[in-house]
Amino acid sequence: MTLRYILYLPINFLLVGLAYLLSPFLAAWSMKHGPVLPGRWRWFSTLNADLDGYIPQKVAGFDPSAKGVKLWWQRTRWTWRNPCNGWQSELLGVDDIGSAFTIKRDVPLAFGWTFKCWIGWNPVKRGGNYYPYMFQMKPQRG
Repeated sequence: MTLRYILYLPINFLLVGLAYLLSPFLAAWSMKHGPVLPGRWRWFSTLNADLDGYIPQKVAGFDPSAKGVKLWWQRTRWTWRNPCNGWQSELLGVDDIGSAFTIKRDVPLAFGWTFKCWIGWNPVKRGGNYYPYMFQMKPQRG
């Protein structure tokens, strides 16, 4: 399973990078056609929410009455939040979490910050059919 993970890593980087580049265009498409991306395009975002995901979750800074550029920006940011969750689940995911590994650590840093280190496969399915591939390393507010 470790070899499989290592082989998937460059594919994951490529797809995540592509998601960051495409997200403004996907958000623009959604302005005319609605917040649910069609078919496999949805794999560039999260499977368990549409592009207005932060609005129902009532996250500060996401305006439920947003229109125009503000709504486009919110949808772009939503895709950046979890880029390629669909690909990570449906293409790179596993159907048996018992055969995979998971490392999830949030290491405390100073001033209310933590360092997020998630590697392996997420032991929780988030809207897809498989346990999604994970590679997240970043500082974040605790």
